[in-house]
Amino acid sequence: MSEQVSRIIVPVDGSPTAAAAARHASLLAKLLDAPLQLLHVMPLNAAELCDIPANRQAEADHDRAVRLEIAEAAFAKARQAIDPELTPAPSEVVLEDSTFIRHPERAIIAHVHSQPDCLLVLGARHLSEVGKFLQGSVSNEVVHRARCPVTIVHDDASMLEASGIGRVLLPVDGSAHANQAAGLAGALARSAEVPVELVFCQPGGQANGVEDDEESQAERVFRLGREALGEIPKGVEEVLLHEERFAEAIVSRARHHLSERPMIVMGRRGLGKWRESLLGSVSHRVIDLAPCPVTVVV
Repeated sequence: MSEQVSRIIVPVDGSPTAAAAARHASLLAKLLDAPLQLLHVMPLNAAELCDIPANRQAEADHDRAVRLEIAEAAFAKARQAIDPELTPAPSEVVLEDSTFIRHPERAIIAHVHSQPDCLLVLGARHLSEVGKFLQGSVSNEVVHRARCPVTIVHDDASMLEASGIGRVLLPVDGSAHANQAAGLAGALARSAEVPVELVFCQPGGQANGVEDDEESQAERVFRLGREALGEIPKGVEEVLLHEERFAEAIVSRARHHLSERPMIVMGRRGLGKWRESLLGSVSHRVIDLAPCPVTVVV
């Protein structure tokens, strides 16, 4: 079992996106030798939004049986997507309480925070910046607030793409966040027997000064990345990019290796939520644009 991850959790709702996420989650569970948990958030029925007495209990809800049937259907579709050879078989958890869940993202976050050392896998839609601002995004909210690694699998991922990893792309910058991500990237690469590509972006081709012992910034960043990765039998490549748009450069590398079924693993630098909404962040931009699964490590 990975020292970093003791459980893989994937929310499911019966959608094709959730099925792809479940498929990828089963892969991660196998690679990290961690049990898989299927999670279904039982929401408040839209028809009842204006007719719930404060003292009403979930057990007295006349539509509860219907919602339980929906939960079971969601679990069934997820089980169909999961590797049938996965052991142990995934567990199933339904989130429900007497207050009736109105905000699925909050319920998901509370649940994963109660599970130490877990990794959360989410299915997500590609949304434009305007779309996210107007509609909101459960995955965006969870990535921002979760205190555990979060993997995003987009709705256009096929079952084949979600079922394998051929290369791990690890953006590095010498920060503690990047080095934390490197530990998980190394565990995945060793188990999957695939190479790791370290990607470092320097704006405009400028060398940003000289570090101690005349070690350049790029050399230092790559050295720290390799140390955090540990031994990678299939090899480690270093790619230095001179780009102003970091997220787009990282996504470009993923597209370059698309036939190999890459996976991006990266750290997240903490920004206030409002500032993140205005300025964006490299990790969120990568999630929005990437053609492959992306894991963000806090």
